[in-house]
Amino acid sequence: MDIPVAVLPFLNSAQAAHPAYRQSLARLREMGILIGSYEPHRPKAVGGADRYPWEEVLELVAPALSARA
Repeated sequence: MDIPVAVLPFLNSAQAAHPAYRQSLARLREMGILIGSYEPHRPKAVGGADRYPWEEVLELVAPALSARA
């Protein structure tokens, strides 16, 4: 489809420590998915969505979108 796709992981450190997480990121990268950075939060920490870097998604896809213009 040639549509840029970006993901920003939002998970806690216990989830990020699971081997399936790293494997999933590797598979997504192989598929051409753009993956942003995110520092996992503490398990059972409430909230955090207000610190989610939404603007990073735009930064990730901007080069692909400008190339299409």
